[in-house]
Amino acid sequence: MRMAGMVLLVSLGFLTSAPVDSQQTATSAQRDPTAVALLQYSVRAMGGNVPSDSVATGNVTIVAGSETSTGTIRILTRGTSQTSEQILLPKSSATVTYSGGLASQAVNSYITSLVLERAATSQSVCFPLPFLAGVLANSDVSLQYVALETLNQQSVQHLRLQNSFASQPNLQRLAEFAVFDLWLDASTALPLRLSFIRRDGGGSAPRIPVDMYFMVYKTVSGLAYPSQFSISVNGTPWANVTILSVTFNTGLTDSSFSVQ
Repeated sequence: MRMAGMVLLVSLGFLTSAPVDSQQTATSAQRDPTAVALLQYSVRAMGGNVPSDSVATGNVTIVAGSETSTGTIRILTRGTSQTSEQILLPKSSATVTYSGGLASQAVNSYITSLVLERAATSQSVCFPLPFLAGVLANSDVSLQYVALETLNQQSVQHLRLQNSFASQPNLQRLAEFAVFDLWLDASTALPLRLSFIRRDGGGSAPRIPVDMYFMVYKTVSGLAYPSQFSISVNGTPWANVTILSVTFNTGLTDSSFSVQ
């Protein structure tokens, strides 16, 4: 498969399907009470309590142009601010590691640090519970209720999340790169879709829409984890993932989330 394609997807990451005004300046985080209540409901629906860590493994099929590759995926989380995703294919491998706002990427044996603009969408959301619980706990993240909509013939609640970096004036320029659209099942409050724009910088830097669709939630040790999800890039199907096993509270340490 084409390496550029794999590198683009492996970071599924932290989250609009619509570009944000590049002149926007974040000064405070606005929290719509309806959006807050819906997000709280979603976190409770997934189990409420974030595990100290999680390890998920499964299979992934990636389509890049006319080529299709099948391999394995391993997803790690620790708390609400550390994640790692590794994809192993027959001829290549890629890992994106995120820790506290910083991120790095390893393609085969070549490791690079990701710019802060890219890191803003590099936290894994494959296990939505830690990510969304972290959003609720971070008073810098604004929450907006958009509308009741229909997604694949299902009623969904559309929310928009944005890290304003209000408490970190030196990082407020990153606010436009940390916008995420979230669609929750109107009945269960489980996340069904998460969309964001991936960029490596401002100005004329390419805007790459990424859409994640979550399916078939399963409950493991009281926590709901999507056992299947798919990813589209630039509106084109890119990967399908099936999670085969999930374990929690395994004792992962900082060493598993080292950012270069």
